[in-house]
Order: sequence, then C-alpha cells, then structure tokens
Amino acid sequence: MDIMNFTLSYYKNALEDFHIQRIEKPREAKKLHQHEYYQIYYIEKGTLSHYVDNTCTSMVAGDMFIIPPHVSHRIEEGETIAFYSVSFTEDSITDPLVKSFLSSIDVRPRLSLSSDEVLVCEDIIKHIYREFEGKRVGARETIIAYLTVLLIRFARLWLESSSTLLPITQDSRQFILHCVEYVERNFAQNITLDEVVRLSAMSRSAFCKAFRSATGYSFSRYLNLCRIRKAVSYIKEGYKITAIYGLCGYNDFSTFYRNFKRVTGVSPEEYKRG
Repeated sequence: MDIMNFTLSYYKNALEDFHIQRIEKPREAKKLHQHEYYQIYYIEKGTLSHYVDNTCTSMVAGDMFIIPPHVSHRIEEGETIAFYSVSFTEDSITDPLVKSFLSSIDVRPRLSLSSDEVLVCEDIIKHIYREFEGKRVGARETIIAYLTVLLIRFARLWLESSSTLLPITQDSRQFILHCVEYVERNFAQNITLDEVVRLSAMSRSAFCKAFRSATGYSFSRYLNLCRIRKAVSYIKEGYKITAIYGLCGYNDFSTFYRNFKRVTGVSPEEYKRG
C-alpha cells in the first residue's frame, strides 16, 4: 500500500517551519499518510476517529492529539466536524521542556482537556490561526510564542496525568460517538442522562463508564462544557448575557452563571469585558 508523505512545502501558504488550518472536510487525511513534521489536531466540534497502526482513538470536542514525524495514520470524521491542524518542525521549538516532551513521545498521546483548560487552549489556537492568516509584522515570532505556551500546557497536563482511561469495545465506541453527536446537536434542549442512555442501547452504568472512557468526561460535565462553549460564542457575537442562558439549555440564570464561572474562571460579565 502506498503511503502519502507530506512536507510543509505541500501547503502553499506555509511558513518555513509552521502551518495551521481549520478543516471541516478532510481530504488527503482520510488516506494513510505520514509527514516530516509534528502535527497537532484540536477538535473544535463533532467527532473524529484517528487510526495509528491498528489502534483507533475516538476524539471529541476538546480533545488534542500529537502525531510525531514519520508515523503513518489516517482519520475518519463524524457527521459534523471542525478541527484545527497545527503543523510545525522540531527546529521551530527551543523551549527545553517542550523539546524533551516531544522527543519522548513513543506512544502518541491523546489528551482530553479538563473543562477549565479547553477554552484556554482553544483560545491559544485561535490566536495562532488569526496571526497566521493576518501575516502581520512579527507574525512568525508571535505564532512560535503561542505555540510554545500551548505545548508547555499540553506537556504539563499529560505528564501530570495519573489517570488511565479504560479501553472500550468498538461496538460500544460507535454507540458512544452517536450519543456524543446527539448531545452536541441538542445541548440547548432539556436533554437528560436517562434520555441519552436509552439512545445508547446500554445499561446506565455501562454507558457512564464507556462515555467517560471515550470522552474523558462524565455525561453532565460534557453537556455543561458544550453549553458554556456556546455561551462564550454568543458573548463574542454581542448577545445580551441575560438572554444567553436560555439559548444554551439552562432553565435559570443562577445555574448558568455558576457553571460559566466554574468553566472559564470568570463571570459572564467579566468575560464580556475581556
């Protein structure tokens, strides 16, 4: 089987040691391929199955995945998907912690970010994307600085993690991914754990264990994270804060306010002020 091999020059708008793109319809990545640079996937929405060797990793919104150079892999996306692909060469990184982390990757890490880290890391990636697209003076230096911060956080979270997610069967994984997509489409509705358990055709206890293994979150935390990420989007679009909580599936403002602050670290008003 032929394996496609990519270099950064494949991307016509790439810098000499960096490239980033936001993808909604993968093309070449569906085929078995490898590249001569490091690559980070960050899943913004939807689900994605990532195959390395004979191992399939199910990824959902908030997940990140680093692929080292010369590792053959491919992806299969769910019904709705949006993710960022961040490509960079080893020479672009000078921080010793990050260089040590990257050089030690023998098993490709998948990291399910905690709810208080998701928005931080997503914000960093979006800053990188804007700098790359804007191509202003000092863009490369700014990009490398942001990338270094992102990788330091990634390295720290991965190295400090002491929990190991339990493997789940392929059949269970497909049921869970179906449920994840259902949650992401309907989080603004009054959906419940029991409702989604019925969709999974699993027992309640089996579903909860499989859902945590597949996503890194309990069902309630994942649902809350989906709602708060949408609330952040509404705030950035200029919606009134008092109108947002109902649009995001909350029945009362106090619950929305409490959960927003728990996830982002600030109140909705403070977030709006920047």
